[in-house]
Amino acid sequence: MEEPDRWHRRHASRLGEVSLPDDPVLLDSYAAIRCPVKVQNHFDTSVSLPDRSALAAVRASSEAQAERFNSREIIDQALDRLAAIDGALDLRLLAAEDLPVIQDATRDAVARGVPLIIAPKLPIDYEGHRIGSPSVLLRGDDHSDSVPGYLPVQVKAKRMLERHSRPHQLSCSPLSRPWPGARIDMADARLRTGRENDQLQLAHFWRLLEAAGWQSAGEPTAGIIGTDSVRRTFFTEGERAGEPALGLSSGPGSSGLRAVAWVELTRKQIRTFSRTSDSGWRLRSPLERYDHEHGFRVNLARAARERARGQSNVGPMVKPIVVRECSSCQWWGVCAPIMGTDDLSVRIDKSPLDVREVSVLRSLGIQSVHDLATTDLEALLPRYLPEVRHRDHADQRIALAARRARMISRGVDLERTTRGAIGLPSSGIEIDWDIETSADDRIYLWGFWVAPAGDWHAGRYQWFGEFCDLDAAGEIELATRAMSWLTSMLTDDPATRVYHYSDYEMVHLHKLVQASGKQALRQASDLLRGAHVDLFSIVKKHFFGLHGLGLKKVATSGAGFSWRDDSPGGLNSQSWFAEAAHGADTRSREDARQRVLDYNEDDVRATAALRAWLRTQHGNQDFDTAHRPAEMVD
Repeated sequence: MEEPDRWHRRHASRLGEVSLPDDPVLLDSYAAIRCPVKVQNHFDTSVSLPDRSALAAVRASSEAQAERFNSREIIDQALDRLAAIDGALDLRLLAAEDLPVIQDATRDAVARGVPLIIAPKLPIDYEGHRIGSPSVLLRGDDHSDSVPGYLPVQVKAKRMLERHSRPHQLSCSPLSRPWPGARIDMADARLRTGRENDQLQLAHFWRLLEAAGWQSAGEPTAGIIGTDSVRRTFFTEGERAGEPALGLSSGPGSSGLRAVAWVELTRKQIRTFSRTSDSGWRLRSPLERYDHEHGFRVNLARAARERARGQSNVGPMVKPIVVRECSSCQWWGVCAPIMGTDDLSVRIDKSPLDVREVSVLRSLGIQSVHDLATTDLEALLPRYLPEVRHRDHADQRIALAARRARMISRGVDLERTTRGAIGLPSSGIEIDWDIETSADDRIYLWGFWVAPAGDWHAGRYQWFGEFCDLDAAGEIELATRAMSWLTSMLTDDPATRVYHYSDYEMVHLHKLVQASGKQALRQASDLLRGAHVDLFSIVKKHFFGLHGLGLKKVATSGAGFSWRDDSPGGLNSQSWFAEAAHGADTRSREDARQRVLDYNEDDVRATAALRAWLRTQHGNQDFDTAHRPAEMVD
């Protein structure tokens, strides 16, 4: 390994001692995976941000909410474990210092070959238009001249792995020995579907390391640490039977090991559209995909600057299309008027068409919901389908979008798809059931609505909860109390039916049974197999929803039920629980606790109202917000 001074002299030209542009275009690791309109607006100084009153109206997206819920704590927990490894350097200790100070500390650590660097700050890549830093640098393979090489590792507060039947798709290193040389193949898991953007971020950090000359020798590789747990096991079949392996643990909060999942950045594993491919798509590597997206946004930024400087022949390169991030984007007030209220991507929010699908439709003259609702789909498909072959079942996707466009045009929210009465089991006493989970997926509240058949309004709310952080033992103890009560209800009247919406509650109960082995939970689970009724499966059989068939949508559009809270939702309830458990004062904690209880009570009352409404349905009528049954409004 070279001495630090010699290393600095050798790499001085790559460490910032270059001629810098006056106004550089610099993009972070999110730019390549986010909406390109953001980049265009940011670099076009003629476009102004909306005022604060407009920004206040922007809806909070599920992703933005999820990132707020304990994400920093989860990330720090992983970094704390890495910091305890012998030889690790934790630069979080310099967080209050100016950026150049942390960058210098990072350079010194790299020059000395420190094996693990937490919270590094990489040099700016002016030539490549990149800024940013990964969570961690892990020393990988050194170069032939003994120059240290590093791998970027990013920590995410979400699951990164999913179960898969084919082994050898992925290798991981337990967090206690995170080195790439300690990696072990997974026997039953791969990178989770839909995590392509995280791979592109890793590619961004790899390019930054390359620009600095700090990248590991060998094939481009990067690591990612999610909330997944793995366990040590063995391969049981094939040539590798008996060899050590890692297996995916059952889920969040399960016992097991945290691990670094290794991503091969040159492996072709991301499906993208390709006009020249016979199939209509190609597999591209994270680096290939990243380079394309990053380069496109650099060009966007340059064109936006030219337009802002008065280049009249330079128009916007991209036009807004609604995507998930729009709901929390600061530019929404700028983009919304451009699209208009009847834009396809604005109005169709369930199973929405992707950016390419909407772009192709726009190129074919279909801009609005009205356009799609009135178009001849059979005539459209021969021109449309060849341009969207990157999507499986593209013909079905456009057919569903057209169906929803026609519903919007008719003002219909819920469409009956069958005729006649809807069969729905009943009993003298009927119980509706709903649970609430914290951000770490522990059940802290079991809620029930107990009512006589035919008069759900006469019911009472029964709940079992703990408004504090629960460990596994606490969660099981609470579940045992709730299920013991339910068991007594079912034992006293074996004909009693228990209703819920989807299998969420039953799945969680089954997991607790498996994890605890508690007889009380097993007995309740056994009784519920014959007593429970999943209202979602019944609704799905008989209805098609403009905005899907979630309980909030169906109970509102069909039964006319309304929640007391202005923003009811599972993710919101997690933030209320966090406030109830950790609020700054007694009043705020009590208010948040009551808000959760009111929300949970409304959920179980909503399933009761929905059930009563379903029993009144005998035809195939459609439902909209102007024709809700008045007697069901709550």
